[in-house]
Amino acid sequence: MPRKKQRGGGGDIPEWVVTYGDLMSLLLCFFILLAAFSELKQERDFQDVVKSIQEAFGYRGGIGEIDTDTPPNQSQMTNLDEFVNRIAKDVETAASRSPSVSGPDPTTSHISEGPRTVVGTEIAFGPGSSELSASSKSYIASEVVPKLQGLRFKVEIRGHAFGRQDRAEAGGLDRMSFERARAVKDFLVTEGIRSSRLVITAVGNSEPKSVRTGDALAMASNRRVQVILTGVLPDDVHPDPNFTNPGAR
Repeated sequence: MPRKKQRGGGGDIPEWVVTYGDLMSLLLCFFILLAAFSELKQERDFQDVVKSIQEAFGYRGGIGEIDTDTPPNQSQMTNLDEFVNRIAKDVETAASRSPSVSGPDPTTSHISEGPRTVVGTEIAFGPGSSELSASSKSYIASEVVPKLQGLRFKVEIRGHAFGRQDRAEAGGLDRMSFERARAVKDFLVTEGIRSSRLVITAVGNSEPKSVRTGDALAMASNRRVQVILTGVLPDDVHPDPNFTNPGAR
């Protein structure tokens, strides 16, 4: 007679138990991540987390920098970078559209600039130079001027400078950034843009694109002028925007 199997002991563990255990572990990790993300109060902390996720997927660098020769198209990391940048831009735009706030003196008020749009690409300058090159003049005349004509909004001309050559040539980086912005303004005026619409901002070296002084290409990106179209009309900031009073010129 065949012998009966003895009952008792642990026996074989069903396969679904292993799957169930893995699922519970994953859920635990997921809730731990949710709790960790809920504690991120600073933008720097959020960027550190994004950087760690990128490194886990084989990337190096911060947001906007993927150190690889052939990054995958439409990758999740690229989409995440675009999402973060889009949120930051939306917040900045919403803030710029806030209504003007009256000051304690009823005769003064803060003028909200509204939306701001960079017109064309950045205008580059040589080291220690505030003169527009022939190619820059041609670009401004063909690409920038047509986008400013027919409008009345004020235009900010934002000059930048960086490095020892800029400082030595102009006696200071603020001065060099001003001279570059003025050169662009003067050329726009010769092309028919009213001077009353143009506002110069000298940034100096406070907004460099790169601080890698050993990289000539990176340093060149710091010697630039940006033309920015604002949402401010001359009527908003000048009591006589058409200069009908000779003393107001």
